[in-house]
Amino acid sequence: MSKIGNHVVHLQEIPVYMDCPVCNGTGEIEVEEYKPQSFSRDVGEIYSHTEICDECLGNGEVYKPCDHCEEILTLADGKDVTTCRECREEG
Repeated sequence: MSKIGNHVVHLQEIPVYMDCPVCNGTGEIEVEEYKPQSFSRDVGEIYSHTEICDECLGNGEVYKPCDHCEEILTLADGKDVTTCRECREEG
C-alpha cells in the first residue's frame, strides 16, 4: 500500500477526544459525604472530598461520540465534526 493509503488507514484508527462532560476535563469530581453525629441523632455534617472521575478515569478526556449513532469518531472523520461519515452520507 502507498504512503498515503497507510496514512489514511492510520487516521481511521485514531479516536477523537473531547473534555469529559462529568468532570469538565479536570479528571476529578467533588463528592459529598453525609456523616451523622451519632447513632441516636439524625443530625450530622456534610463533608466533601475529591475522587477520580469514573467516566474518564482521571484523564479528563473521553472519546467523542457521533451525535446520531454513538459511534466513536476518528481523525478520518475530522476533529470538529459531530457526526460520523456514515450518518452524514445517510442524511
